[in-house]
Amino acid sequence: MRNFNYEFLKSNTALSELEGGIQRVLDAVEESIVSIVEAVKTEVVVEHNPEKYIPELGIGGQYTKAENRINIYLDLTNSHLKENLEQEISRTFVHEYMHALREQYVSWENGTLLDALIAEGLTQSFEIEVLPTLKPALYATAFTEEELRELWNKAKPVLQEKNIIDDWFFGGNGIKKWTGYSLGYKLVQDKIKESGLKASQLYKLPSTDFLPQPD
Repeated sequence: MRNFNYEFLKSNTALSELEGGIQRVLDAVEESIVSIVEAVKTEVVVEHNPEKYIPELGIGGQYTKAENRINIYLDLTNSHLKENLEQEISRTFVHEYMHALREQYVSWENGTLLDALIAEGLTQSFEIEVLPTLKPALYATAFTEEELRELWNKAKPVLQEKNIIDDWFFGGNGIKKWTGYSLGYKLVQDKIKESGLKASQLYKLPSTDFLPQPD
């Protein structure tokens, strides 16, 4: 029995034409993923949906635990995606699959800001573990080290809050877009350097284990 079931919502002629190539990319990435982490039965749905993608990339993704489903949203008119289709399909699949893994052990869908930071840091770190030729995603490295220190000081008092997560990731109430992604990436990368372990070996840990040690 396959652990991944794939579906293409072919409401777009371009997606129909690209289906075979995208499927080959997904199959290759699946093989890489299950060689280093456990397999979680997952539905993977690929669709042309210009309303749910990241404009800078032409692609977006979402994992929903209730349906055990990864959605990959494409804007097949986006110039970046056209030029980097294999790369971005691969990255998004790996990213969302780490969400599926993490959710089995630490719920982030209804979690705190800290849970969301660590979940996203793990996904971005898993991207470059599975796909080592990739650079970190643009949202992982959107700020300087100095800016990250200032943002971390701002985040610390609200790490256990739940109703502010969108502001920290997508911008709002004085928080810049991508802040949560970049902070989470730094927290997980610091843990990787400190422990000598990889994202594939850390995803079961509670979120508090990724907090910086006091000086």
